[in-house]
Amino acid sequence: MTGALSGGRTARTVVVAVVACVVGLLPGSGSVARGQREARLGVAYVCALSSGGTRQVDVAFDATFPGRGAVGKPIRPVAVAVRAALSRSVVAELLPEGTTSVGGTAAVVTTVAQGRERARAEWAELVSPEVRLPARGSVEVGFGGDVPHVTVGAEGDVTFTVGRLDLALDPRPTDTGAEPAPAARLSCTPARGADTLLATVPVAADPAGTSPVPDTGSAHPDDGASGSTPGDPRSDTPKGIDAGPLPRATTDKCPLDPPKGALDPKRLPSPPPGAEIGELEPTSMCAVPVGFATLRKLKSSAIVNDPRGSGSGARAARPGLMHLAMRVREVRAPDYVEYDHLGLMQLPDAEGTFLTFGFQPTTAKVRFEPEPATIVNIIRPGRPPVTEVGYRQHLRLYDVRVNGVPLDVGPRCRTSRPVDTVLTGNYPVSEGGLLQGELDIPALAGCGADGEDLDVLLSGAVSGPGNTLKIRQGRVCGAGSPCKVPELPAL
Repeated sequence: MTGALSGGRTARTVVVAVVACVVGLLPGSGSVARGQREARLGVAYVCALSSGGTRQVDVAFDATFPGRGAVGKPIRPVAVAVRAALSRSVVAELLPEGTTSVGGTAAVVTTVAQGRERARAEWAELVSPEVRLPARGSVEVGFGGDVPHVTVGAEGDVTFTVGRLDLALDPRPTDTGAEPAPAARLSCTPARGADTLLATVPVAADPAGTSPVPDTGSAHPDDGASGSTPGDPRSDTPKGIDAGPLPRATTDKCPLDPPKGALDPKRLPSPPPGAEIGELEPTSMCAVPVGFATLRKLKSSAIVNDPRGSGSGARAARPGLMHLAMRVREVRAPDYVEYDHLGLMQLPDAEGTFLTFGFQPTTAKVRFEPEPATIVNIIRPGRPPVTEVGYRQHLRLYDVRVNGVPLDVGPRCRTSRPVDTVLTGNYPVSEGGLLQGELDIPALAGCGADGEDLDVLLSGAVSGPGNTLKIRQGRVCGAGSPCKVPELPAL
């Protein structure tokens, strides 16, 4: 009787750990979105053209800031977007004849101020996806990316003011075999009298010297935090304002050859009447997906593909890539363009440490065994683009330890059938954006060793519908290059 009771307690302990591990990597607090404040600002800029002369360009700024800050803790704007509205005359002056679309980069000089202190923060490497030029009228080119954090050493309001804006626009001709034209450059300053204050973040002292990091939704919430107490000579709290560079997670280089596989015909929409369908030679590209999985039964969340990586040195785990065969198929009809891509998730194994029942330390690992994903991107004039990502994968559980003692779940402990996943979002794949969907997790099978069957217990905790996924796909990068790791979405 005692032995049976002890085994049941052990199994239940493992179940709680498995639930947290099966869907992701590290436990999430569910507070990422709390205390955030969205900032929006429109500024008239005067831009000097590379060909000479000046033109006015209206620019819109969007970003999300923490609602409050703490001394010595990083403040990082996230979801930064810069949108420049270029008139038809400016487009004609800047871009060569025959240009059908445009992309490029932007850099913004931002002034961070607190009292009499001033610091310059460079918001550089903001990237625009390819934007098609309309037949007539103006065009809006949007740029986005990650920006540095700011740390202050005193109490008081911290202001973020936008300043000089530099744009580099890359024209894309209709003839893909034509010699690429050089980038058109715009150097812009705010018009006289323009309101350039983007955001104000109040910063309070930390009485205990260990206040929690302001909730920014950042992928690096602990960057710059010293954890030392006031008066400690080892304290690294800055004097004044530190607008430091953004520590970036790194990824492996995108493979040179596109992934092998075929599009799943069941996931492809029916083409419009009279559509032209073409099979293309795909290009190898990659992107980084990061986000949250939320388990309905536990009402808790976990980070998927932790953008911070883990470990150090040769054993460091990098954020995983989604390897893409871009443009396997193209479907065209009046007011309808569909690009179909093939993707292969390459997420690292998950490892989590948990205090089950509030005191029992438990660790476990999960291996993701995905099948190729079919990615459909539909573009219609006057409507938001639609992206749908559909794929299946097994989840395999291994290396379970309860209070440091191994619990053998066997080599074949995994979902009894693949987890079917469908995620949707409103963005072009090349740019990246937010995907959302629900998972129905199948029962687990093959779990246990030495005659102990853990299938029923594990399945009872893990299996079922209504488990949500919220994933941000980063911008694509080319073959042979590492990818930029996006910020986590708000939970």
